[in-house]
Amino acid sequence: MGNEFRGTARSVVQAGVINGDLHFHGDPGGADLGQLPAPPLHFVDREAPLAELDRVLGEQRRGRAGCAVISGVSGVGKSALAVHWSHRVREGFADGQVAFDFGLGLRALGEAAEHCLRSLGVAGERIPRATGDRVAMLRSWTKDRKLLFFFDNVAELRDVVQLLPASGESFVLCTSHHDGAELVADGARPIRLEPLGAAHALDYLRRNGLRERVDAEPAAAAELVAACGGLPIALHVMIGLLNRRTSWTIARAVRELSDRSRRRRHFREAFSELDLAVEQLSRDEARLYGLLGRVGLALPVGAVAALADLTEVDADTHLAELHRTCLVEENDQEQFLLHDLVAVHAAETLDAADARPDDAVRRLVAWYRQQGAFADRAVMEPTRLRVVDDDLAGENPFTREQALEWLRAERVNLLGMVRLAAESGWHVDVIALCDGPLWALHNQDKHYSDTLAALVVAIDSAVALEDPVAEARMRSLRGQLLVECGELDEARAECAQAVAVAERAGHRRVLASALEFQGKALHASGEFDAAIGNFQRARQLNEELGRQRGMAIQEYLTGTSLAALGRHAEALQVLAEAQDRIAQFPEDRRLPSRIRVATARAHQALGQHELAITLLRGAVEATRERSSFDLAEPLELLADSLVALGQPGAQECLEEALEIYQQAASPGADRVRAKLSAG
Repeated sequence: MGNEFRGTARSVVQAGVINGDLHFHGDPGGADLGQLPAPPLHFVDREAPLAELDRVLGEQRRGRAGCAVISGVSGVGKSALAVHWSHRVREGFADGQVAFDFGLGLRALGEAAEHCLRSLGVAGERIPRATGDRVAMLRSWTKDRKLLFFFDNVAELRDVVQLLPASGESFVLCTSHHDGAELVADGARPIRLEPLGAAHALDYLRRNGLRERVDAEPAAAAELVAACGGLPIALHVMIGLLNRRTSWTIARAVRELSDRSRRRRHFREAFSELDLAVEQLSRDEARLYGLLGRVGLALPVGAVAALADLTEVDADTHLAELHRTCLVEENDQEQFLLHDLVAVHAAETLDAADARPDDAVRRLVAWYRQQGAFADRAVMEPTRLRVVDDDLAGENPFTREQALEWLRAERVNLLGMVRLAAESGWHVDVIALCDGPLWALHNQDKHYSDTLAALVVAIDSAVALEDPVAEARMRSLRGQLLVECGELDEARAECAQAVAVAERAGHRRVLASALEFQGKALHASGEFDAAIGNFQRARQLNEELGRQRGMAIQEYLTGTSLAALGRHAEALQVLAEAQDRIAQFPEDRRLPSRIRVATARAHQALGQHELAITLLRGAVEATRERSSFDLAEPLELLADSLVALGQPGAQECLEEALEIYQQAASPGADRVRAKLSAG
């Protein structure tokens, strides 16, 4: 028998004769393998990331530890989630748990490897000096063991790959300010943590001694949660403050955060980590971070490039780095944004940088105005009335479908541009945005409260410019929205003022438009004869201007009012004239459908439901291709004729119409709901 060992083992003795006791140095039984920090006391939410961690842990592996990287912005609760989950699963790791804090780069790979080896029971004098040797020894000591490693605040994620145990039964969990996607090829599962939702943030406040105060001031509590951006670190600060200042109401705490210097003082810890992250950025990246905070919106790459005066390639490169460091998020519409509290910090960084934020915002508004003008002209009739005539050079980059998709995706940003332009006194931009892309979008989808608010701003801008043409137009548009919302008294007052301003301006086309919108308000109020008078006068003005499409619109509206008066034969004649005239404009697909719907109404009133059904089915088919809201009316009318003839399908039509009206918060929802209830 020889004295040679072949194979693997944790402890090996090679000896001839042994006299006395035998001692094993480095016995893992004496190791420090219970190092997890105490679990968080009041842990809320995080069901989805917890479930994801459970899935990763349950996956089958051979010869390589499982790994997950929890990333997110400073203060979002990465460590709390990691510790909470680790305690949930610690019993499954028979050989223990090892924890090490990298300190956001303050401690290096070699220190981590040494700590892990000492924790596993390796005597200090046996640990090699070289980092590579330490890592190799760690792999040897962890082979085939069942260990949980928790690495907190990792700055260099590649370090984690080197520390992975050679054991499919082990697991490595780490937190980082860097997105874990870069380790996917190494088998790691990235989990990017979001701030707490409002409900869970309020629950967090309640669980930490503030239940009675939150329930007594629900509105103020919601403001406090919003001011904290849903970040647990900020909520924790405010919990401590309110528990110390027992005389304070939650509303008082909200006021405290409204002061910039006090907010920074209270959130010193959260902001200090953000300060550190920004210090590690390049000058251009730091500038872009600050500008995004100044704007506070979720922007696509093209808009970001305009904001920072960069090419789209450079903007995309800088955004990728900001996203990797968890300072910027990307949503499912390929827009980039900052979390609320991070945006506050980002805007403050501009104070120390020569970023010329006003020039940047000017470029951003100009970009949205140009893109919005292109989108407007792709969705609506290019020659329709617009009181701001944008000079658009080059080919329109949008098809109709692309333009509508863009308008829907950028609605919040378009409203944001109205706000930014108004704050800066760029009144022409306000009017152009409201009369262009926002009005084009309203004609497809209805977002009443937002669009009404924007039009109030536009009216103020027109008044500030002393531009009666723009004022008349903005008041007319607002009057139309008020009609659609059923606010008829206010609508009539707004439209009357629009006509008066247009009369003073002496602008015939704007006057024709104002008369049209006033006529709609009169029609909605049941004053059909007066409405017809408005429509006929508007038609005469359009005829003088040689605007055939304008004439067709007024004929269509006249037909609707004639039908409302019970003069159905006259209505059908005028509507037929409108249909013939609009045929000269094959690119206009909306007005022909509306004329068909009005014609169907007249046939319904005459009891000619078969004719009505044919027209309405055609209108539904044509409208379904281009608009959602406009589909509701023909569906509702089609249901009425189907019921009148005892034919099937009415309920399905009404249910679809109801869903459309509800999404738009339209008063039509109540009417359709009543029809459904009546059976």
